[in-house]
Amino acid sequence: MNTQLPYKWVIQPQPEENKVKQLSSKFNLPEVLIKILLVRGYDTEDKIKRFIFPDLIYLENPFLFPDMVKAVTLVKKHIEEKNKILVWGDRDVDGVTSVCLLLKTLKNFNANVCYYIPQTEGYGLHKNVLEKFKDEIKLVITVDCGITAVDEIRYLKENKIDVVVTDHHEPTLSLIDEIKSLDVPIINPYLPEYSGMRDLAGVGVALKFAIALMLSYDKNYFNKTFIVLDIETTGLSPYADEICEICAIKIKNFVVQEIFHTLVKPKNKIPEEVIKIHGITDELVKDAPNIEEVLPKLLEFIKNDTLVIHNVNFDLSFINYYLKKLSLPQIPISQAIDTLEMAKTYFPLSSHQLSALCNDLFLRTKPTHRAINDALATLELFYYLYFFSNPRLRLFIEDIISFASLGTISDIVPLVEDNRIIVKKGVDNILSSNQPPFKIFLKYFKNEIAKTKLPTETVSWYFIPLLNSAGRMQQVDTAINFLLAETIYDAEKYFSQLLELNKKRKILQNYNLEVFYELVEQQCNLKEDLILLVVAENIEHGVTGIIANNMLKEFNRSVILLILNNDLAIGTARSPKGVNIYNLLKKCENLFEKFGGHQNACGLTIKKENIPLFRNQLKLIQQQLEIEPPTIEVDTELNYEEINFETYKFLSLLEPCGPENPYPVFLIKNLKVVDWKYIGKDNKHTAITFETTSKQKNYVIKTVCWDNPYIVNLIKNFNYFNIVGELELDEQENLRIVLLDLQPVI
Repeated sequence: MNTQLPYKWVIQPQPEENKVKQLSSKFNLPEVLIKILLVRGYDTEDKIKRFIFPDLIYLENPFLFPDMVKAVTLVKKHIEEKNKILVWGDRDVDGVTSVCLLLKTLKNFNANVCYYIPQTEGYGLHKNVLEKFKDEIKLVITVDCGITAVDEIRYLKENKIDVVVTDHHEPTLSLIDEIKSLDVPIINPYLPEYSGMRDLAGVGVALKFAIALMLSYDKNYFNKTFIVLDIETTGLSPYADEICEICAIKIKNFVVQEIFHTLVKPKNKIPEEVIKIHGITDELVKDAPNIEEVLPKLLEFIKNDTLVIHNVNFDLSFINYYLKKLSLPQIPISQAIDTLEMAKTYFPLSSHQLSALCNDLFLRTKPTHRAINDALATLELFYYLYFFSNPRLRLFIEDIISFASLGTISDIVPLVEDNRIIVKKGVDNILSSNQPPFKIFLKYFKNEIAKTKLPTETVSWYFIPLLNSAGRMQQVDTAINFLLAETIYDAEKYFSQLLELNKKRKILQNYNLEVFYELVEQQCNLKEDLILLVVAENIEHGVTGIIANNMLKEFNRSVILLILNNDLAIGTARSPKGVNIYNLLKKCENLFEKFGGHQNACGLTIKKENIPLFRNQLKLIQQQLEIEPPTIEVDTELNYEEINFETYKFLSLLEPCGPENPYPVFLIKNLKVVDWKYIGKDNKHTAITFETTSKQKNYVIKTVCWDNPYIVNLIKNFNYFNIVGELELDEQENLRIVLLDLQPVI
């Protein structure tokens, strides 16, 4: 039963050849890799550097979350008072790793902490369970859930139990307002005021909270106000030259609070050679206030707060010279932190100018010799230097980053920016870890790991399903106990239990798969329905999400699977690229008992009596939808001579690969089929040998095609093809192309 439409190839616009050659020479990287990076938007030297060298130091500041200070302050209060804290999570890998990450973090701070993950009750908070805890807990922290639990949060607050919500699911503004009205801090990347990366997994949000909690114990910096200051002048001497621009940025927890910025009108003309440096002309400053007006306001802005300046001696020499002339109190050097001197201490570089440091340290903000840009660059440098000079912070993050990587991989979020750093560093830690759970994983799967040069893929294929099986088989404590095991004996014991649960999960999955595939033909019109709603009765829960993903892949349309027990159906929804299933189901929300999720996946609970209404409403909604053919996005063309081990080796720099950073897909043109054969169990797969049609040199290209009878039909009827596929090593470490699709050349 395959209703798969033919693939549409989408070949990305290709970069200019000169730029490719220039960057290839600059970084000493193959041109094909530079093309891929440029195609994916890494189009400057700094973007390429930060992509190729992801590091924990580039994680976005957790205090960008507007409620973070309130959240960590509340949690610290309960830790100090020895109150019992309940961490409430979800049974999938994102939820399980979020719970583990926070349990480990809170125990590091000697918190009195326990956890709860619903198994039979379904997703989210449940009042009947909270009732059992209400007499012993004083704080609930939600992870990977909570943003829709207004009634349950209200119940907790009525019982004088504090709540912190950490969640990554997209809320409505009304939900945010309702929860905030209950005086509950919300840590969610979809809050309108949040300016950081939105597509974090639940465990990514939990990691941000954990880092903020760690930072909050630094009394020299947490919630302290600093003023980042920069000036522009008409020359180098405070006695002969003047200030023509001032910017002071008030920060707290390295987050901008307020900006004081003004041009200053000098008494003398600005020299032409200076204008060439900063671009500030006499015309630009003609209506600006003079220094006598500006400095009193600057002092009022600064008060007694610590200054942060790049080259304190230069900036304060000018400011203090004019303060003295005006008989105003001067600013002592002891009131300032000099990022220039800090940088000299840590980095033996040829230059410690602000622009050189921003370039060498791959910082995003670039100085322009204008006060506001240079102050912002100094702020970014200050945060970098703080992180770099704090080895305890790095060790703390490294201790929990592996949990964050597992949840991030499992939640299928874009592997860019913070998510890329989390997965890259977390998987590296897993592969070299001395922690018992990861040592046991490496022991059992050493052969699989040895065969691949894609460690993220290994973790995704072998580790994630094992952890998922515990939640799917309603024994989620096994996964928690395994991940938090402190001895090899315990880790091995729980790992063996996970292996058994995974076997049972596969049996359940195969049974439920058959049931749903039979029902989809009975309950849906596969020729016309663009949303497949399938309801099964009285079968076990646990694997519905896997089956929904399988059906999504096969039918290339939105899939909603429900399991009905008595009068209540619980299920899951998945949608293809381009269809926002969350927004689609939001139109039916009045029919649901529970509902939540994001654009590609949702969970829902509905009464039996509402299912016919739901089906009818979907019929109306789908009239506005169209089935788009499945696409293969092609990064670039691969020349025959580029199919070599060096290319393959450098492609590993793209790791970790996943959503928005997939393993590259190449177009190879004008190939002739010279041989093919069926391979594998039941002859489901095909090995095809091509050779090039080039007159200069003949290349033989080996390919493998997994379970695609459509391709076999084509090679039986045509001789010449363009192909698209991925470059990999086979089990004998020979290069081959994994064939995704081909088109006849006629």
